[in-house]
Amino acid sequence: MAFRQLRPKHVGVLMALGALLTWVPLRAEAGPEVQAVAQAGAQAEAAPPAQDGCRRCKGRGVKDCPNHDAAMREAEGRVQFCSLAAACDKCSGTLVVDCDRCDGGPESAAAEQRRKAIEDWMANSRVAQHFKRNVPRCDTERFELVMDVSGKFKVGRKKIDAHALMHLVADDTTFVEERVREHFEVEPKEDYFAKMRMWMWANPEDHSEAVKEFMDSSARGDFKLLGKDPVFAVWQEPGLFSTAQGIRSVFTHNAGHMLVSNLFRQLDVSPHGGGWLDAGVGHWYEYARFDRSVNYCIEEASILENFSNGVWKAAMRKMCASAESKGQTLVVPLLSKITTSMSAREQAVCWSFFDWIVAKKPGALRPILVGLKKKQDNRDLFKEFLGVNVLDAETLWRSWVMSTYPAKEKTR
Repeated sequence: MAFRQLRPKHVGVLMALGALLTWVPLRAEAGPEVQAVAQAGAQAEAAPPAQDGCRRCKGRGVKDCPNHDAAMREAEGRVQFCSLAAACDKCSGTLVVDCDRCDGGPESAAAEQRRKAIEDWMANSRVAQHFKRNVPRCDTERFELVMDVSGKFKVGRKKIDAHALMHLVADDTTFVEERVREHFEVEPKEDYFAKMRMWMWANPEDHSEAVKEFMDSSARGDFKLLGKDPVFAVWQEPGLFSTAQGIRSVFTHNAGHMLVSNLFRQLDVSPHGGGWLDAGVGHWYEYARFDRSVNYCIEEASILENFSNGVWKAAMRKMCASAESKGQTLVVPLLSKITTSMSAREQAVCWSFFDWIVAKKPGALRPILVGLKKKQDNRDLFKEFLGVNVLDAETLWRSWVMSTYPAKEKTR
């Protein structure tokens, strides 16, 4: 069939027919194909125009908020929520602002959803409601952090503010959570029962008030509760928590205790034969993060012990050699002790024994912890999951230390 060129009057007729097909209500006798074409045209006319952004926003529809530099945007991206970011008068914590050169783009809707989620999180904070102010805090997948501290903090050659420090602490606790997940083969949605609350306050008055209001305790010093709804609360005591490293290390250390206490069953295993594992956990993750461990869970607050300035490998090798020559055991006596009754030296032994299991018997960690949560005896757990009795476990551990740890290392 030949096609003839349409004259102007033909074009006009066709355009009029097209308009009728689109806008005149269809009669019942119209064919399904015609109805479908008309309906599609009506829907296209009713739908809002597609938003494609512009060159200025690179097609996003939004731009990065100028109040947050690249490093802080990355840090905020690693947490779920941050109250200090949420206080931004430009972006309300979304980290983006609408592009002023276009009507939006593919990221515009996501930014609005994020804004609403942040508003809900801010509105539901019991801590902020109680203190009637925007308490500096942030949430990660597994931790609720309050970092209501003051001052500037030296990190390397730079000085950072309390906001940046809070994000470093968030990274530290996430590091612990990831290592715990790996070591104990954790399925977070199934194996945990709560978020870990870790709070630090600038003054003892706010600390005491928070502990009284939210933990039903009159404690004025450090407060730690393990097992069910774990919490660690402390104030920024001068000399102890005046540096970034002091704050980061104490949060990292206690994050390990808290996570393990809430795994599988809400129970602190320390009073049930698991003091060696509980002590080992706290020190191991702190050591893995900072190449030393200087925090000790010791009952008597007045005793400020230290062992080899927190650098333990060479010291532990020397200790094992001495025990070998004297026919002594180091781990066995600790299997019946709770964490807080151990000396700094004994807690270092627990760290090293845990280090050996991580290196040589990692698959035993989960079933041993599960067994301790069931209050099973260490002798049975070692036999089943380490494949040896407690004395042989000590021998294997000491041999590993002697062949693995350095004979000398710097402790400063």
